[in-house]
Amino acid sequence: MACNDCIMHQISSSELVKQLGGKPGDFPIAGSIELTLRCNVRCRHCYILYPGATKGEMTTDEVKAVLDKLADLGVLFLLMTGGEPLARGDFKELYLYARNKGFLITLFTNATLIDDEMADFFAAHPPRRVEVTIYGHTEETYENVTGVRGSYKRFRRGIELILKHKLALALKTVAMRTNRHEFEQIKAWAEGLGVPFRFDAMINPQLDGGTEVLKERIDPEDYVRLEGLTDHHRDHYQKLLDMAQKKPRSRKAFSCGAGIKTFHVDPRGNIHPCMMWRNNPYSLKTGDLDGWHQHLGALRQTEIPADSGCGSCAHHLACNNCAATSALENGGVPGRPVGYYCQISYTREKLLNLHRF
Repeated sequence: MACNDCIMHQISSSELVKQLGGKPGDFPIAGSIELTLRCNVRCRHCYILYPGATKGEMTTDEVKAVLDKLADLGVLFLLMTGGEPLARGDFKELYLYARNKGFLITLFTNATLIDDEMADFFAAHPPRRVEVTIYGHTEETYENVTGVRGSYKRFRRGIELILKHKLALALKTVAMRTNRHEFEQIKAWAEGLGVPFRFDAMINPQLDGGTEVLKERIDPEDYVRLEGLTDHHRDHYQKLLDMAQKKPRSRKAFSCGAGIKTFHVDPRGNIHPCMMWRNNPYSLKTGDLDGWHQHLGALRQTEIPADSGCGSCAHHLACNNCAATSALENGGVPGRPVGYYCQISYTREKLLNLHRF
């Protein structure tokens, strides 16, 4: 999962923050909440499901109390995700509660639980956007990823119902070894539906440190090939390299907008600066804004190790290896290199140099 999954539901968030008078110290106007880590499929690449992951999830009333706090803090854009959020028996109740609070809701779902009744519900109470992941173009590949027979037909039926009810739909896929051979077909099918499409090829370790899922990572060269390095990509990457030359890497582990432009609440009611960073949780059930600011301020003072090669790397502004991803792969320590991301950066630069001549 890439940072896009944390922030894609925002509409020009930086500009909107300016328009709303946002200033340092304010709470983000956009963020996400995991209603549950339960899911009705068992995907090969999933970083969330691990033994004990679903213990201690919030009750209906506890989720509502957290939603009350977020509303009071001025949150406008809210991503509801999971696991599979529709797997909660009280999903409709929580969704309506959040909607009535004024949140503009984006929903991440696999669409396999969207039947006629659920589609009618969303048609009556439409979210701002429904974003669905495609795991394969054929039934065989799709269910090879999800591990659940019948999930492909339910997914396709869910998409049909979303389109039939004219809900705002966006599609995406995770490019992995199991479905890489169908990527072009997935992309063509999604674009043929006339809806926004994006892809992600970042496979992260499980939140408990498990690395079995990393077998699904595609080769770094293939990763960059999928990116395409179009004129836009090349210009953007060159700009980041030039900026890195003028602005050496800070020793601070967090150089992104984690906790400032976005936030993430997990199913236990803990708040984190982003989806991927789960170290040092702060309880939103019992804490307040001042406590969160103190917690976040201390967290963002975290420095990368003095001997880390990331500190002098010319790619640091364009690298996929952020504080959260590096911590997942280095025993909780942010700011150390991850070979896979290093290879992606070197390959990008190599292709960029080839296109200069």
